[in-house]
Amino acid sequence: MKKSNGLYKKNTSFALKIILPAFLVITIFMYYPIFNSITMAFQKIYFGKGEFDWIGLKNFINIFKDPYFFRSFSWTLIFGLISTVLLLIVGMYFALLLNREIPFKNFFRGILLIPWAIPWFVNAFLWLWLLDVQYGLINHILVILKILKEPINWIGGSDTAKIAVIMAYIYRVFPFNTLVYLASFQTIDKQLYEAAEIDGAGKLKQFFYVTLPQIKNIVIFTALLNFIWSFQEFETVWIITKGGPVGATSTLLVRLYDLGFQNRDFGAAAANGLLWVIFLFLFSIIYLRVLFFRGDIDN
Repeated sequence: MKKSNGLYKKNTSFALKIILPAFLVITIFMYYPIFNSITMAFQKIYFGKGEFDWIGLKNFINIFKDPYFFRSFSWTLIFGLISTVLLLIVGMYFALLLNREIPFKNFFRGILLIPWAIPWFVNAFLWLWLLDVQYGLINHILVILKILKEPINWIGGSDTAKIAVIMAYIYRVFPFNTLVYLASFQTIDKQLYEAAEIDGAGKLKQFFYVTLPQIKNIVIFTALLNFIWSFQEFETVWIITKGGPVGATSTLLVRLYDLGFQNRDFGAAAANGLLWVIFLFLFSIIYLRVLFFRGDIDN
């Protein structure tokens, strides 16, 4: 027993020594900033002076009085919903296309990874060039196809800027959805399609009555991820439009950046960030509960 206890203490001491460096690094670079951001949300920070005043809930009260917050929140929500639906449609379309027996199928699957593999800021600069008024490829193609009479300034108008941001984001993220759906197709029993074909079901009915029911949990899960990612999107919006014109494409993260690094109001920025995290946390809990509840019903 004494030897066993001594060995246990030695192992415990050795394990703690191994874990301690990683724990310290995580605490310094993750937990402390999170705790510091939460405390900043209840303070008035005087930038450059190293001083602060504890003002309680005043930052949060000011947020709900700020019309720009509701404008940013509504656009972030719309951006998330539209992009999630489009990612489902585009990702599913390419997954179905690449699941067929077509020439150079593996080559096209590899090409599909390029938008997802390149750095996010590179993708944003690529779309900034594609949307250019004079030299942009998109304007050039639309004019040739006679969809547009003359090139338009995509970033200059509120509606066109929103479309531009959504297109750039969809292009970057849809390969992920496509690969997930493509992988999930491989798990479906081929006999189900054979039985459906014998019963006279065409390709469309097979998709809605065989494919979708078999991968519905994957679809729900990817939709959740897409919506959460859309709330975290910053690079695409900031590089292409910087939240303009006149704040039309300003998301919550862009608004948070403006408050913190443009206006130097770190207390208000921290309060906005805390509300943003709380919303995502509550949404994730509700969505996951619905997901598991539906799973219980199916079982």
